[in-house]
Amino acid sequence: MANSNSADAMCSYPAREAVGVFANPDALEAAVNELEVSGFSRAAISVLASDEKVRERVGRLYRTVGEIEDDRRAPQTGFVSKESVEGSEAAAVGIPCYLGAVAAVAFIASGGALAATIAAAVAGGVGGAGLGALLARAISHHHRDHILVQLAQGGMVLWVNVGDAAAESRAQQILTKAGADHVHVHEIEREWTLKDRPLSDVQPDPFLLGER
Repeated sequence: MANSNSADAMCSYPAREAVGVFANPDALEAAVNELEVSGFSRAAISVLASDEKVRERVGRLYRTVGEIEDDRRAPQTGFVSKESVEGSEAAAVGIPCYLGAVAAVAFIASGGALAATIAAAVAGGVGGAGLGALLARAISHHHRDHILVQLAQGGMVLWVNVGDAAAESRAQQILTKAGADHVHVHEIEREWTLKDRPLSDVQPDPFLLGER
């Protein structure tokens, strides 16, 4: 499919994927961990991308999980672990505090009185901590809301690229053991653009969450 914008240019490729639907985020994360331990790379594992990506690709949000599982247009993204989210939250809290401290040091260098410097440091620390807390909350809510939307649709879909019969069997066993429903394997012609490169939907910088 031709497009004047190279980033939007659509192409398709054949994929064979094991599919499972999880009603519990912790069970999905356990499945991802087990898949990696058993030899699947993180690049072979994907979940549904953000609502923005879904609207951009499909034109609307999905109503049920059944619409998602085998839809070739369903935009995929890399799985983000709970640890990664917590790390982003920690960074969101720490960075503004650090900037507040830097501002206080700069004030000292400018020759400010000691009392004023202490006041500036306290104000900077409190301001930084407050901003960091807001950013951390935004990250947490963003991740939680994405999960809640999927659960409301019937569950969280996990796709695993399988290259051969052995990988196919192994992936299905892991998904079933972890508690996934609708476990099956499909052959599908996936649609892809440059915007769909791995983890393009993941925003690692908490300061840019508002720019999605």
